[in-house]
Amino acid sequence: MRVRRMAAVVGTTLALGFGATASATTPPTSAGTTAGAAGPGDFGDLKAVCGPGDAKGATAQGVTDTEITVGTMSDPGNTIVPGLNQELFDAADAFVGWCNDAGGINGRKLKLNKHDAKLFEAGPRMVEACQTDFMLVGAGIVFDDAANQPRMDCGLSEIAGYAVSETAGQSDNLLIGMTTSIKVSAMEPIFKAIAAQDPAAKASLAIWNLATNSVLPVGKRDMAGAIRQGYSPTVYEEIPTAVDNWRPYAEKLKEKNVQVLYVAGTPENLVAAMRTMNDVGYFPKYITVSTNYYNPKLVAEGGDLLDKTHIVLIGNFPPFEQADQFPALATYIANLQHYVSGAEPKALGVNATSAWLAFAVSAKQCGSELTRECVMKNAAALTNWTGGGLHPARPIANLTGPGPKCLYTLTATSKGFAVDPLITPNEGIYYCADDNFPQLPNT
Repeated sequence: MRVRRMAAVVGTTLALGFGATASATTPPTSAGTTAGAAGPGDFGDLKAVCGPGDAKGATAQGVTDTEITVGTMSDPGNTIVPGLNQELFDAADAFVGWCNDAGGINGRKLKLNKHDAKLFEAGPRMVEACQTDFMLVGAGIVFDDAANQPRMDCGLSEIAGYAVSETAGQSDNLLIGMTTSIKVSAMEPIFKAIAAQDPAAKASLAIWNLATNSVLPVGKRDMAGAIRQGYSPTVYEEIPTAVDNWRPYAEKLKEKNVQVLYVAGTPENLVAAMRTMNDVGYFPKYITVSTNYYNPKLVAEGGDLLDKTHIVLIGNFPPFEQADQFPALATYIANLQHYVSGAEPKALGVNATSAWLAFAVSAKQCGSELTRECVMKNAAALTNWTGGGLHPARPIANLTGPGPKCLYTLTATSKGFAVDPLITPNEGIYYCADDNFPQLPNT
């Protein structure tokens, strides 16, 4: 069954590839500006993030006169969803290559350790990082609750790409470049906007939460946000990481006449579920997903299935399709092209790049006195952090701070991603308001 779509999608919808703006064979300076106007270590409106210098001293683990050993961590080597969050490693390779070519941080070159947690090896990999790394930067692992205590025990500081669990997100010595909050529902603005445009859709909501200790609280917060907006949850499922048969889940959507489906998980799992929805002959009118679904795999693997419903996700940085209008985003894409063969821009890669930039800016301020304490103090002082224009301003914090103030909505169709008119902007492409992400009760 083909459902009615909302108002026509606005903006340019491009086939994936995202229209990168810089050559893959020439090292980028600051894409979107002329080479004469930008230095090799400039990133968007951040000047000389990386460059030569004379910093010296073995001031901490992983720091020498000439080198800073920095780690990152993600889950691409797992066998359940192979390649999961590879974009975090790609973003690290791209940033480190770019920064070292510009001269390093005050002249010290970055040495990168990539720790693959493979979903179920988070604890051992964190112990490994504790033995070698100055800090962790741009990391994000699904089961970060299992890695948190080893990190705390060894005193390893982290500026993360993202955090999942409340345990990790509230811990000491952890900051996040594009932070969210455990006090809010990240999806509530979408639920609010759908309810305003299509009030009848509130009658039947399905929540597909992910049955992992780190993700379950996230889905429950989002369900609480939907209930506050007047939705009636008629289906609540805790979906395992690997599903062999999606048919019982799809049939329940049809049985309950679900109008809005919220899905926690990955693009690969959603596409598998949508294939079964097609077999069953029922799609919810709306499918709401988080920003990590802004991933070429969703369009490449979903194809025409995406046109049978209205997929809505929150955008918290400019769309890749408009990178030529946002120099920092264009630099991220150009660096990927130049330093990582075959890499594509993805949402979590932007998160990681924001973290890497915050680390570099904060470490540079430390000069020769480079310590974990100095970096974290400087990073925590970045209260209006934009990553050089990579995303709207927000404080660098852990998950106990306020939610962001600015967002827009994206949709995914068989033709690609596009800005969605569900939420009307009031500042450029964004809708910004202090109450976009109101605090949930009892948080």
